[in-house]
Amino acid sequence: PDLVTSMVEPHEFLDFMSGKLSRLYVQGEKDLHKRLQELDKKADPDGRYRINDFFCRDTSWQATMRRLATESDVILMDIRSFSPQNSGCVYELEQLLNIADLSRTVFLVDEMSDRNFLEQTLSDLWEMVPPNSPNLNIQTPTVSLFSPQGDISHSLPGLLHLLLSKCN
Repeated sequence: PDLVTSMVEPHEFLDFMSGKLSRLYVQGEKDLHKRLQELDKKADPDGRYRINDFFCRDTSWQATMRRLATESDVILMDIRSFSPQNSGCVYELEQLLNIADLSRTVFLVDEMSDRNFLEQTLSDLWEMVPPNSPNLNIQTPTVSLFSPQGDISHSLPGLLHLLLSKCN
């Protein structure tokens, strides 16, 4: 019950109860394009921005991830606990190297992240960067890592400052 109240929005609950939950999921390329066109990108009167969810199935998450990466001002990828045993996000790392400017990408790591494995993975992926990658001509490719100290809520001001510094 605690998880439901903190993770499920009222409209999502109503869609679930009415059997219409599937309409929340990206249905394909046309649906993704429509959802991106309809995004509310304006700040609310209090200065905050809306959270836009993109629920995906096996057939739509990769295209959605790529489109969001190319259209975002800045990218934050959570790779806390990244290790050989927990390396399910290698596809996303590969895509970010291929299609997103590294200068506007930040990776969230923690003490459980295997930094040597991360460096080796990125190095291996770098060898396969396609000729149309925005990163191909970087003389010294570097990635921005952010490691929160203790409870992440205490590190939010530093993380936000870093993310804002990456926006063009």
